[in-house]
Amino acid sequence: MSSRERVLVRLPAWLGDFVACEPAVRALVARHGERTTLVGPRRFLPLLGASPARAVAIEDGEPGPDWSGHDVAVLFTGSFRSAFAAWRARIPRRVGWARDGRYLLLTDSLEPAREAGEVPWELGIAGRFPRWLPRPVSTGASELVALLGVLVRDPRPRIVVPEAVRERVRTRLAALGLERGRRFALANVGARAGSAKGYPPAHFARALALLVERHGVVPVLACGPGEEALVADAERALAPLACLAPVHPPPELVEFAALAELAAVVLTADNGLRHVAQAVGARLVVVAGPTDPRHTAAHQERTRLLRIHVTCGPCHQERCAFEGAARGRCMHEIQPERLALAASEWLA
Repeated sequence: MSSRERVLVRLPAWLGDFVACEPAVRALVARHGERTTLVGPRRFLPLLGASPARAVAIEDGEPGPDWSGHDVAVLFTGSFRSAFAAWRARIPRRVGWARDGRYLLLTDSLEPAREAGEVPWELGIAGRFPRWLPRPVSTGASELVALLGVLVRDPRPRIVVPEAVRERVRTRLAALGLERGRRFALANVGARAGSAKGYPPAHFARALALLVERHGVVPVLACGPGEEALVADAERALAPLACLAPVHPPPELVEFAALAELAAVVLTADNGLRHVAQAVGARLVVVAGPTDPRHTAAHQERTRLLRIHVTCGPCHQERCAFEGAARGRCMHEIQPERLALAASEWLA
């Protein structure tokens, strides 16, 4: 592929996958510069920072703006609609994953690896045919761009926080009472309503209370837009301990990245913000329930992953299929004392 070609990159709509594709995007932009067009959710694009590439924001629906005028389309999404949009725009070369019949619309494709044999111990249910092998998204993205002769030399996702954003976050924390230089533990307590990936705010609060007692850190609570009620629940559970909650309005994604970068340790469930924190080099303690840990197995040197074995998972379902005591047990039965112990290893 010539560096003079115009490349369209369709980025994922899930935050964690978006961040995981950053190394492959960085390698493409290094070769094609301003001839690269990045198409992705408006809220996520600022995470890619200053870049010579042209950014085209889309909302929830596809395909958004006209994609014509490009020589190559790299589709990091797995949707049929994105492949159809590239084909309809008559982009000569279309690169993506050969799944669900979309390979008919692609000129260059890879079929994902299949999982053969029995499921590894403590990884729960087998899943239905064709049983795609759970692998890190960043690895798959690097393999896709390799079809174009682009080598990803630095495979670790990286988010660079602008100094102006970092200073804005410091000012915001100072206004809430955090002295500059004081160590704090950041807890991402947010989750979508009813999500099986949510960890109880009271559990977060208990873990933070133990960290305050043992290490004297200041607890700071964060969440995404629309998740403020969970922060309020955690605040009530932390009383009478003083905690800070810069959630009015909730921090933008780049601001959350700055918070995670400044924090002594970050406690979070296994969600999109976990990947944002990891990409700035934060020390992490991650509670994982419904998601297969093989999906995020790369670059875990600064991450402690906590999970328990349940026979029904990892199910990858957004909603738990059970009721009563069995509902959400893959998350709820991970005790907050385990979070505090893992975080203490980072704070010691």
